[in-house]
Amino acid sequence: MDHDWIASKCVSALLLEVSTTPKPGLVDRLHDFKETSFEHFLLSSSTLYSCFKNAAEIGLKRSGKGLGKVIYEGVKDMMSCQKGGNTHLGALLLMSPIAAASSLSRTKPVSFKTLKKNLKRILLSMDWRDTIYIFNGIKLVSPRGLGRISFMDVLNDETYIEIRRHKLKPIHALRPFFDREIVAYEWVRTYPRTMYGAMRLKRNIKKMPIKEALAQTFLELLSNYPDTHILRRSGKPIARQISYMASRILGLGGVSTQKGLEALRELDRRMRRSWRTRPGATADILASSIAVTLLSGWTP
Repeated sequence: MDHDWIASKCVSALLLEVSTTPKPGLVDRLHDFKETSFEHFLLSSSTLYSCFKNAAEIGLKRSGKGLGKVIYEGVKDMMSCQKGGNTHLGALLLMSPIAAASSLSRTKPVSFKTLKKNLKRILLSMDWRDTIYIFNGIKLVSPRGLGRISFMDVLNDETYIEIRRHKLKPIHALRPFFDREIVAYEWVRTYPRTMYGAMRLKRNIKKMPIKEALAQTFLELLSNYPDTHILRRSGKPIARQISYMASRILGLGGVSTQKGLEALRELDRRMRRSWRTRPGATADILASSIAVTLLSGWTP
């Protein structure tokens, strides 16, 4: 398998995700955060090319063992290439195994079925050393860890002792975050939300222009799955309310109708009032969904 081809598809997915507009509560072509701009995302995306290429090589040579170090180096590159902070941690964690799994395919493009089978192989092949690297990578950009729980906190030295003592693979170490962190959910369940997003995107691009298809898919993901970033920061009721509002927008036709667009802009205004209502997990899933769609043969 062509590792450069895989890396280019992954970078293209990041670029298409950040370009998706409108994207309520998040950075897009028309909106920046005070601390992070659209341009920061562009710089980060291009810098991660080598990470995805290395992930593909690790996938082919070692079935994923050693991927943790690749991810850790990718996080360092992401943070050093721009001053906007954490732009792509979640997407990087989701897409590095996708790049590794794609390299195991004997054909190009890669089918959904083959990719999912290879993803399971990659995730199970990683060992406790990969876990250490991944948790250290998270620690580089996440001063609050993965949430306020008493175990497996990336800032707690005991966490790393436990990982070594019990030889915890990444999917085992992340299991405590299953219901509160999208990467943990996807790794443990072998990417069901990513595959759903890819199927929805393929359907939408047959019916509407690419700009609308991307925004519509984002809404469909947000509607079906309460965003875990919002859930952790604002609680389950707020996360569910935002998912309900996304469902109502889709009921109005989504981005394809004037009423849908007006309702979406109103939701966007509400969500931008606080960092606690930024649906970053949904953006990460959109990125991985785009990557799968591109790797499966879609050409915009």
